[in-house]
Amino acid sequence: MGLTKQSLKQLGYEVIEIEKLVKADWNYKGEDEGKSIKLQENIKRNGQIENIIVRKLETGFYEVVNGNHRYDAMKEIGFKFAVVHNKGEITLSEAKRIAIETNETKFDTDQLKLAELLGDINAEFSIDEMAVTMPYNPEEIKDMVDVLGFDFTQFDEEPKNGFAQPTEGSDEKYQTISVDVPEETANLWNKWQERCKELLGYDNPSKAFEFAIIEAINLPDEAMPTDPLGDEE
Repeated sequence: MGLTKQSLKQLGYEVIEIEKLVKADWNYKGEDEGKSIKLQENIKRNGQIENIIVRKLETGFYEVVNGNHRYDAMKEIGFKFAVVHNKGEITLSEAKRIAIETNETKFDTDQLKLAELLGDINAEFSIDEMAVTMPYNPEEIKDMVDVLGFDFTQFDEEPKNGFAQPTEGSDEKYQTISVDVPEETANLWNKWQERCKELLGYDNPSKAFEFAIIEAINLPDEAMPTDPLGDEE
């Protein structure tokens, strides 16, 4: 037998008027205008996919336990009704516990797999279009997609300028490629390297993979910049 409106209500799922919902003044999630705009665009594109968790108050209204930002976005867009999971007349402490349990039971993102998904999506949608509803700006999406096309095999063979083994007894994990390059190339590489570390979680020990970064680029003495990042006053 399929689910009926009554059986769904018995499970806690209901459709309630937006005007009967009130935000939790104890909500601990921060505010971010940029993300709020993206959330609104997300809901405009996909509708309400995630339900809002509420508890019934003595006043007859329903306090939002989880979904305060979705509530704001839906109200701003003009939704008249919301799909909720009603926990009933639970205590404030129980509501706060549910909020933390449902908000914080998250899993780490595999950055490489995320980049692959973004690359797949980019085959059908432009980066600018993706950035409207995703929590990244166009540059961040492009950086993640571009990582997939980087040719790491170019470092498989010994380069002409030298290939240094890690010093015995040191904490170094990777071999270091030492090359002479123009100052402009070195500046671009340093910035690209930092961006890769940020995107791929290189500095985060909880990640399940390691990304081998070339740690040193040797410049000819005459090309050595006074400011390694090339920033001017």
